[in-house]
Amino acid sequence: MNPVQIEDLLSYRFLSSVQIDPQGRHAAFRVRQANEEGNDYRSEIHIMELDSRRTRRLTTAGKDGPFVWNRDGSAILFLSKREESQEESVNESFLYRIALDGGEAEKLATIPYQVEAIELIAENTLLFTARVPLITDEDKDATGYEILDEIPFWQNEKGFTSKRRVHLFSFDLESGTAKDLTEDELEVQAFDTSGDQVAFVARRFPGRAPITDELWIYNLATGESRCLSRDEYALGEVRFLSETMLIVLGTNMNRYGLGQSREVLTVDLASEEMRSITPDWDRSVGTSVGSDCRYGSGPITQVDRGRLYLTITEGGNSYLDAVDPNGAVERVVDLPGAIDSFAVQGDTILYAGLRGDRLQEIYRYDKNGEHCLTDLNSDACVDRIVSHPEPFIVTSKDETRIEAWVMKPANYEDGKSYPTLLEVHGGPRGAYGSVFFHEMQVLTGAGYAVIYCNPHGSSGRGDEFADVRGKYGTIDYDDLMAVVDHALDAFPFVDRERLGVLGGSYGGFMTNWIIGHTDRFRAACSQRSIANWISKFCTTDIGYVFNKDQMGKTPWEEGGSDKLWWHSPLRYAHQAKTPTLFINSDEDYRCYMAEGLQMFTALRYHGVESRLVLFHGENHNLSRSGKPHHRLRRLREIVSWFDRYLKES
Repeated sequence: MNPVQIEDLLSYRFLSSVQIDPQGRHAAFRVRQANEEGNDYRSEIHIMELDSRRTRRLTTAGKDGPFVWNRDGSAILFLSKREESQEESVNESFLYRIALDGGEAEKLATIPYQVEAIELIAENTLLFTARVPLITDEDKDATGYEILDEIPFWQNEKGFTSKRRVHLFSFDLESGTAKDLTEDELEVQAFDTSGDQVAFVARRFPGRAPITDELWIYNLATGESRCLSRDEYALGEVRFLSETMLIVLGTNMNRYGLGQSREVLTVDLASEEMRSITPDWDRSVGTSVGSDCRYGSGPITQVDRGRLYLTITEGGNSYLDAVDPNGAVERVVDLPGAIDSFAVQGDTILYAGLRGDRLQEIYRYDKNGEHCLTDLNSDACVDRIVSHPEPFIVTSKDETRIEAWVMKPANYEDGKSYPTLLEVHGGPRGAYGSVFFHEMQVLTGAGYAVIYCNPHGSSGRGDEFADVRGKYGTIDYDDLMAVVDHALDAFPFVDRERLGVLGGSYGGFMTNWIIGHTDRFRAACSQRSIANWISKFCTTDIGYVFNKDQMGKTPWEEGGSDKLWWHSPLRYAHQAKTPTLFINSDEDYRCYMAEGLQMFTALRYHGVESRLVLFHGENHNLSRSGKPHHRLRRLREIVSWFDRYLKES
């Protein structure tokens, strides 16, 4: 057998958006796979008969996206780009219907917006969200330039968004007319429906987006709307618990700022009283277990039979919990790995998940445990040597236990030592676990040992552990170095003379920080990084919010510029001696390319071997959903860089 290869990425299938039909007989989910020839991803909808477990492709055009079941579960309505051309579809979406019993997809409507999400609320009525311009007629005719008059003026994956808002619409399938349900200045974040009622979370920003949200209720029959909560909480997904009660994820941010765990809040629609039913909640909601083997997801909450179901990250795993109206919490699925998308209906619990060394499959959970229902990725690694993460524990300077893992090279032999790479995850509120990670398998396949961990700042260990505000480059750096020290002592195959470090986003920040504070690594790779907290404040889509929250000051407050500069890796770049590869994307508005360019320039100025690879048309998610050719090239650049400095004499 051969080790995992870079090109194996092309054979992986990525599963998301699991939905059970209203009758409970079928499940549908979305499957994406890299299309090397088109340098994009095929996207199709698959159907599973729950009794027989028989799975088949329902759509085959390769350009089929968000979908909903019709009312009786006999057909699916979905958005598709199968008719798209560059000229006609910039502001259009195409809605189709396909029956489960076969036949061609029927085009239902052309919607004059770029639709983001859809929900069927009646046999002939849809709700959808789409981004709409709020600019003047004069500005609408502007070509060749952008007009910016608010922040954020761009958003990662969305491009320039100044004076463009995501609104909520109703759409009549018979007449083909759309009605905007949203005030101009609001940007809708999430919505749910019950009968004629629509609840939605939105953000209002005349000039500057706030960190708090508004909760609204809209009556489709009367057209009346009212705001239930304004500028009190940062809110997440909202659900109807009943016709008279909402349940929503939210936090007042009083103790831990933006990163504070979302509590479960209920809202009485009659009294408009909002209260937390999990006041002592200290859990990381959602799946934050890192992997580059997923594309797409699904909602992280769902209501069924009067309980809220939601995914929770603890340590290096994510689980499924249920919360009743009194705040009692039950762990529903308690198995290691990651749950990436789920659906619950009665006694049926389905999810797309990562388990052990396996790529994503669809699983069912019942009283007899977990059952794998698909084999869409069974052949992906059948003839490959897969390296197994081995867990170990390190005690940090403050006596905290740090979870860590080591992966041996694919062709490991006892008695040999190997070049070793330290991987640092993003976030910092992300987490590593033991799930399949293509990049790490490629590195072990190339002859490297890989070590990684969840230092202070990671999710899954509670808010206090995750709170590194004002501490970047201190306790987290100490944790990482303690893990390396432990690995050198505990694993004889780790070659202390041939160490490398790499990471992206927060991991890119830490890579930049590390090379300015130690020479123990012979090579580094910094991706989509932070180099300068001051420049990031003013150039990125979350900078003015995130930097203030994480550092406690703006550049203009007393001591602010000193604080931001002290924690900036660029300040220490003159001390760096480590050859470093920088990887950036020119449409990454989360960690703008200016950060990588500054570090690259600083290192080159001081005579340090450096290389910068800038991918055009990619954003912050290059390693997870970038164009296939770019993802392959990125991995080749990384392996080649470390081979040059850790293998060549």
